Amino acid sequence: MRETFENWQKADVHHHLHLGANPLAVKNKYNTHIFDIPEHFDGLDGMIDFIDQSINPMLQTKKDIFFFMESAIESCIADKVVRLEASVDLNLYKYFNDSIEEFILAIAQLKEKYKANINFQPELGINKDWPVSGIEHAVFTCIESGIFNGIDLYAKEKNRDLSPFQKIFEFASVNGLVTKVHIGEFSSSQSIENAIHLLKPNQIQHGIGAASSKKTMDIILSNDIQLNVCPTSNLILGAVKDIKTHPIRKLYDHGIKVTINTDDFLLFGTSLSDEFFKLWQNQIFSMEELDEIRLNAFKP
Repeated sequence: MRETFENWQKADVHHHLHLGANPLAVKNKYNTHIFDIPEHFDGLDGMIDFIDQSINPMLQTKKDIFFFMESAIESCIADKVVRLEASVDLNLYKYFNDSIEEFILAIAQLKEKYKANINFQPELGINKDWPVSGIEHAVFTCIESGIFNGIDLYAKEKNRDLSPFQKIFEFASVNGLVTKVHIGEFSSSQSIENAIHLLKPNQIQHGIGAASSKKTMDIILSNDIQLNVCPTSNLILGAVKDIKTHPIRKLYDHGIKVTINTDDFLLFGTSLSDEFFKLWQNQIFSMEELDEIRLNAFKP
């Protein structure tokens, strides 16, 4: 049965590009930097600490950045992912001579290199911790470049004021980019409602906290917002206790458009085929339902 999912043409629409590198490829290349991927992280903080201590030291030059990003794209191609919407962290521009123009050119080169094998739709990754005044010019330059197909706002979710990012989301929307925000993996259903009210996103990354509130689910449904869910990531980070009780089923049954994604292959070691297989194996969805969910990721 696993072969069925491996043979499906798939779309991964919640993916952090340089963290999507193949773990084995990274270990083989950086054999002087030994790191072991934990079976579980101590929440989002634990994952961030691991990235800072074990991943970031390997990123010294733009060649390293290219290796990580190319490994991610090639891993997707090997898994028959034909559409990849992946965020490229804005802060990576520092590896390109601190030049936003060189950063944009690098992403354009990636699109060109792999265009025959995959529909790579890069998104500009924006960290909520950054002061908007310090990044606004760079963000607008990236949006206006025509190279990025979307924006993705991420980092810690709880007790965050998202209002400073309203102008960025409005500008991205006016310029035809898909707008996404990470919310509701660890934060409350109310935080999801606040994000929808302030940012009016097209899609929500995670959003599983909405399952605790019919009101929030109704708001998502009435605004036709897609939830891009990453089941294994949720489990390893401790956002859910067990894959069998993952709230994706409740969200789906409420009529919300959901997709299944990997988040970070390097950190969680799960391909998109693995994600589909786990949900089928644990009897969360039937084959027909999973095929419907697969197709959701291709719809505008």
